[in-house]
Amino acid sequence: MTSRITRIAAAMATCALSLGALAAGGGTAAAASSATGVGASSPRAAVDARAAAVDRCSYQVVRSDDSRYVYSVSGVVGGSTREFPVQEEDFVRISDTWFKVAQVDTCAGGQSQAPVTLRVTGKLDRPEHYDPSVPRTIRSGALRPASSAVIPKAPRLTSVDRVDAATVRVNWEAAQGSPDQVIVLERKPFYSSELGLWHPYTFRWNAPDGATSMDRKLQRDPGVPAGIRSHSYWMRVVKDGFVSDLRAERPTTVEP
Repeated sequence: MTSRITRIAAAMATCALSLGALAAGGGTAAAASSATGVGASSPRAAVDARAAAVDRCSYQVVRSDDSRYVYSVSGVVGGSTREFPVQEEDFVRISDTWFKVAQVDTCAGGQSQAPVTLRVTGKLDRPEHYDPSVPRTIRSGALRPASSAVIPKAPRLTSVDRVDAATVRVNWEAAQGSPDQVIVLERKPFYSSELGLWHPYTFRWNAPDGATSMDRKLQRDPGVPAGIRSHSYWMRVVKDGFVSDLRAERPTTVEP
């Protein structure tokens, strides 16, 4: 049983990476992230990261990603260093490079002081599988958070309307603040030939400048299991290397 689970996990990772080809035509597949943006074949000595306050208790950290490592975010608060729990995290593509976005709770445990600096630490996962030359720990520099003014705001998704039996139109308000990219996120069933089954998958579609709607095709294959047939849509924006508040994302779900 264990070996079967391992094979399934490996196949899903391979499937995720292969979906990068779907980026042609304006869309970009989500899971290509873990192997891009960093040199996976060579050790990293540091983590490329930036940070900003989202509000009084939430801070956003945007960092490069090497999937060999497990990451944490810590900060200097009141003269001592504390590790912060993650509220939300996801991958995002910025200037043709994948980064990991994590929002952390700096008020956890009753803490009220804002962190002076933040730092990302990555610890090598399963170090016994790697040559001793691969760094066991990698870190970012000390990150002095930018103000909440740098966090862009995603436009509100207003409706998802049915165009025909196999198509919906996703509508949103005009983006404010001239973001670098407006992104429509779509979660729907995807067939993995490696696994031989359907599973939910999130796609990211870059909206053209000035657009306030996008048509998307529904997956109506009769082989899709009943429990994963629904499609969900939500909005995200990127500006100057930061991302809209991940906690504010509220998917709108429709049935095919």
